[in-house]
Amino acid sequence: MFGMNLWGSVAPGGELLNDRERNPPPRPIPLEFPTYIPSKCGRPLDAHHMKSLCKHILSVRRPFDIQDSHLAQLNVELRQDVQLEDMTPDEDFRSRPFLFDADLNSMLNELGVENEDAYREILRLPPLEGRKKPRLAYSRNFYATLEEMCRYWDDSKDNYYEIESKETEDSASKDSSIKGEKKQSEGRDAPTKDASQETQTNVDQSPILTENAVGDKIRLNTETMEIPTRPRMKQVYKGVRLGNGEQMSPGTRVAAVRNLLKMAVHKFNCRDYDVQPRERLRIGKINLPSTYYNFCVAKMPSDIKLARARMVEGPLLGVHCRTEVRFRSRDGLLEASSDFVGEKYDLFREVSGLLMLAQQRAREGRTPSNEPTPEQWWAVKSRWGDGPTKWGQLSTEVFEDDDPSWSPEERHLQLEKREREEEERQRVDLPTATDLNNLKPEDLISTKALPSSERPQKKKKSNDDTNIRDRTEYKDGKRLMYTAPLRRKWYQEWANVRPNSLTWDDKMIYKRIGMPDPQEGWDDVYMISGANHHACIVKLTVHKNYLEWLETGAVKQDALTRTRQDVDPLSAVRQHHILYMSRSRWFDMFNTEQRKDLLTGIWRLLSWINRDEIPKAEYDRREELRRKQQ
Repeated sequence: MFGMNLWGSVAPGGELLNDRERNPPPRPIPLEFPTYIPSKCGRPLDAHHMKSLCKHILSVRRPFDIQDSHLAQLNVELRQDVQLEDMTPDEDFRSRPFLFDADLNSMLNELGVENEDAYREILRLPPLEGRKKPRLAYSRNFYATLEEMCRYWDDSKDNYYEIESKETEDSASKDSSIKGEKKQSEGRDAPTKDASQETQTNVDQSPILTENAVGDKIRLNTETMEIPTRPRMKQVYKGVRLGNGEQMSPGTRVAAVRNLLKMAVHKFNCRDYDVQPRERLRIGKINLPSTYYNFCVAKMPSDIKLARARMVEGPLLGVHCRTEVRFRSRDGLLEASSDFVGEKYDLFREVSGLLMLAQQRAREGRTPSNEPTPEQWWAVKSRWGDGPTKWGQLSTEVFEDDDPSWSPEERHLQLEKREREEEERQRVDLPTATDLNNLKPEDLISTKALPSSERPQKKKKSNDDTNIRDRTEYKDGKRLMYTAPLRRKWYQEWANVRPNSLTWDDKMIYKRIGMPDPQEGWDDVYMISGANHHACIVKLTVHKNYLEWLETGAVKQDALTRTRQDVDPLSAVRQHHILYMSRSRWFDMFNTEQRKDLLTGIWRLLSWINRDEIPKAEYDRREELRRKQQ
């Protein structure tokens, strides 16, 4: 089951795979995070600003086309490295103990387990010598995805070194031996020829030379010198990684954040929910195609029927994980075609995901209309190819009401004839029709018993009724085809001309759960943002006038001038046309203390958002814990 795992795989010699020499993976990619801070244009929420924003958006063809002017149109005020305690406006939720604090302690104890001990427990390997076996209940799935992530990001045990290449030595020795044999054979042939010539001349000049002298001369000419060669080296690797962070699947990062969230959301009667892919941020009449978030956290409804139907309420917060690992430059990427969009587009995508969450929460109390709007002309006005067949569209003549050759009297008679035939057809079909909504049990039981030998009579069709006159009609001596009114079936729905289907999720009951003050109109939208093997918490404060301006392009003047400084003193400082965005620092999920801080921050957010849904007994229990700590 775990044969392909680094920690559980065993080499043929009995050693673990991470202790075995193997081909080196690519070097670890340096960590980089987006740090771009946009500028603001400061323009109010009016039609001219909407026209300028749409013009800038339509000019974008590629992610690299996003410039400072595009982000300035959104009026984003970004603060970075914000403390997690400042993410909630209520001071009562800034320090522990939180709601359900006992369960939080159990989860933090599990996240404090060392990575290697947790990996061995997940892979069902015995613990290391001198260490106890950890108990993992809430965090088992999180450590399973973290172990998969460490194969690409954990460079703490990397060991690159060089050894002599045996394969190159063998191949070099074979090549040198072949070349040596060739040279030796050539050397043997050449000296023998020279020696034979010399011996011949010497014999002619001095017949006293013997055969021994000739042999010694041949041996001296065949000797060769050996040149010392440098041994060839190759690089090998010992460690945990199989590749670098660029080669990791993006789904692994999403699964790690999802499993970390699952540890906390179930205690607050929430669950992770995958939104339908049709959801997009809509600005005016433009649907931005590249804006999305991976999944969201939604609340389970209190109604048991809605819960069984898999309905959810919310969304409470979203999760967005990046697929890129570089944001300012391509340094460290393996290929030129690797994912790289730049930090400006990354911020634009993150802000768009937060605005999409805010638009979904703003749908509370609204019902979508299926009626076409005047702008959807294809579903309002008849045109060629839609609706009933018109005169002259087919090769054969079709009997229709708008025949241009009819006189007004003839057209009136034909309409009356059609109405009588339709009434007759409905009268014949009425007894056989069944009202499924008001069906009673006795309607399913036949009161008239038939003899076993008697077969039931066949149901007569409406076309077989003799009371209906012959429907064959003639015009100018030609027989016309009769087009009977169709009974719409499910497979004929494509012929109905209707507006585009809504992007609203049928399983989502849109609510602004956790809104600070509905009368003020400010909504806090939260998102867990992931990059590399880190995660952070992002908060966006947006006013309902801003969302209305994005949807309609204008805001009512009375809504702009209305202020409530007597209730909220911050309303005079915060402006409706500005998006207030805050981002915490990045938390390393490989670090035990940082992932514990991240889970504590998530628990704080869930306690604040679900503050109205928690029973009073839990608040009393929290106050009792605070008194004991004092």
